[in-house]
Amino acid sequence: MTESRVYPERSRGVAAASLSLLLAGCGGLTGLPPTAPSATFAPQSTVTAPAPTPAAPAPTHAVGPDVPAGLTSTTRTISGSVGPLASYPGPCYVGLYACERYRFTLQSEGAVEVTLSWQGGPRAMLIQLYRAGAGLVHEDVAPRDGAPTITFRRTGLEPMEYELRVVNWEPDTTHAFTMTLTTWQ
Repeated sequence: MTESRVYPERSRGVAAASLSLLLAGCGGLTGLPPTAPSATFAPQSTVTAPAPTPAAPAPTHAVGPDVPAGLTSTTRTISGSVGPLASYPGPCYVGLYACERYRFTLQSEGAVEVTLSWQGGPRAMLIQLYRAGAGLVHEDVAPRDGAPTITFRRTGLEPMEYELRVVNWEPDTTHAFTMTLTTWQ
């Protein structure tokens, strides 16, 4: 068997040398500025209070693309009523619903914005924009849980005659309405 010996003189020397290095490393060289933060004492994570989030803006209903600059606008307001179906000689919406028709002409390429509001439920009316004799350009209804109002804008419309159709989806009821038509040319 081998005998293990402890040399107390050597242990004290190693401890003294370690202490000396520790003191020299931690403060013995005070004349030199640090070049970077010490990795030994750097925090592992930083906790900061969350920045207050700004309130999100209320969503807005986009009526359509912006109207090109340089066009001149003209606004016309129409008040009327539509329905009941029995009082119309020829229904204009798939032969099932009463509607009123309003024609206008664009002399040059332009844009149109229409706002239709009425008295009644939000789904009682429909608005359509037609190229007169050439087909449907736009059709719109109000949101189910919204006000009885429809607004839309169309740009890039060719010069020609157009027709707005205000359709009453309730065949036995008359709905009073106001329609604002703005054209840009």
